[in-house]
Amino acid sequence: MNVELVHVTPDAIGHIARCARISHRSEGTGPEADADLVRRLIRWGHLSVLEFAQATFVVEGLSRACANQLTRHRLASFVQESQRYVDVRDRPLVTPRSIADSNSKQAVERLYDEAVALYERLVAEGVPKEDARYVLPIGASTALAMCVNFREARHIIALRGSGHAQWEIRDLARGMLKLLKEQAAAVFEDLEVSE
Repeated sequence: MNVELVHVTPDAIGHIARCARISHRSEGTGPEADADLVRRLIRWGHLSVLEFAQATFVVEGLSRACANQLTRHRLASFVQESQRYVDVRDRPLVTPRSIADSNSKQAVERLYDEAVALYERLVAEGVPKEDARYVLPIGASTALAMCVNFREARHIIALRGSGHAQWEIRDLARGMLKLLKEQAAAVFEDLEVSE
């Protein structure tokens, strides 16, 4: 899976702090004062001001199973690759480590190849692609763009980065967190993703 941060609110920490000062009328200016204010707001649970900053990610190579979990976060906005318009032969199967290490790995790969072949046969017979895609496995890889405000990004990372979350979405949360810490450390430095 590849997680790429393609846009982030410029000077996100400064922007959040400036908006927060409307309410708090707190003193101080400059990057360090802004970061301190943002950290205090997070400690106090005053997270609504984090909604003033946002990030846009492009994620490639995740399974449709993972995409289904991610798109349940309704406060984010998504555009997902269409199986109607994209050649599915170019989209490999995402294979969980537990399957890759199992004795059934080759059987799983054969089943996926057979599903893609059946899809192609259905399309050749005149079945519309939007109907033929019903035979494709949920492990088929996909790509999506996601725009999310920082408050919801924290929520997604905390929930999907938990040791209770499925491995693939945990990997996605880890990728998001790494990139966001580089851009807005004061907002995300207190979060961690389980191994």
